Amino acid sequence: MDYLLGLISASVGNEQLARLIFLGAVGLSAILAVATFGLLILGLQNPVQRRLALIKRGQADLGPGQRPPGNLQLLLEQVGQRLGNDEQNRTSGTRTLLTHAGYRSASAVQVYWAIRLLLPLLLLGVTVLALPLLPKVSLTIALLFAAGAVGIGWLVPAVYVDKRKEARMNRLRAAFPDALDLMVVCVESGLALPQAIERVAEEMTVSQVELAEELALVNAEIRAGIPSAQALKNLAERTGLEDVQGLVSLLAQSIRFGTSVADTLRIYAEEFRDRRTQAAEEQAAKIGTKLVFPLIFCLWPSFFLVAIGPVIVGILKLFGKL
Repeated sequence: MDYLLGLISASVGNEQLARLIFLGAVGLSAILAVATFGLLILGLQNPVQRRLALIKRGQADLGPGQRPPGNLQLLLEQVGQRLGNDEQNRTSGTRTLLTHAGYRSASAVQVYWAIRLLLPLLLLGVTVLALPLLPKVSLTIALLFAAGAVGIGWLVPAVYVDKRKEARMNRLRAAFPDALDLMVVCVESGLALPQAIERVAEEMTVSQVELAEELALVNAEIRAGIPSAQALKNLAERTGLEDVQGLVSLLAQSIRFGTSVADTLRIYAEEFRDRRTQAAEEQAAKIGTKLVFPLIFCLWPSFFLVAIGPVIVGILKLFGKL
């Protein structure tokens, strides 16, 4: 407390005014904290509010294997609802980013923005509490620490989602040629495209869970009455892969003009494998360049120490005798 009072007094220049500002800030913070926690506890414990939240999520009637959302998730959703309406969340770029990262729930955008809003405030509070433990910290350094904490809290969720998106897209890209080969076998054996997609989704449930879920969702949309071309287009939008978009265009043309779907799948599977092989060769060609820095900073110093060290020691001894 004395540390914070000293910072305020140093910035204001008047000790009495600094004490008034400090007491006002403490009182206002206490009132806001008590009111916020009271409203949150009442809202989360109210069965009517919980029921309304479940209805908005589309989970009013939970199945036997589903669990109701926890208080923390409902709290994040309520905070995120203040940042935008549902229509904007459905059509925003954030929704596309989260879909590519694997977050397809209706409240994903709300939870994402709530985390990006609350995490900087949490880190800022932790930083303010930790500043008195650091000896002789000036006001400028304290402000830099606070700004850094806010920046880290704002950027960490975005970086995490972006990394998750890249990892998921790489897994889907690596698994797609095998799925195309299985589709070729299914289509040539007499199955229609929806049944082939369903069969491939069942076969890949163990090895490639994410791709199996996407294909199962395509089959569910077709069963619900969505045309096959539109369901495949939705698949390309959910995955975000350019190769899948090309495949969707070819399949849509095959369905429209009545050409062989098996031939289209076989040709595109070969092209997909060629692209994957070229990408692997490109990564292998970069290994030599990437090894330069480990060699310079890790291996060469020890090599020079072993090779030239005895010579240097001998020279020093020789000059010592002279």
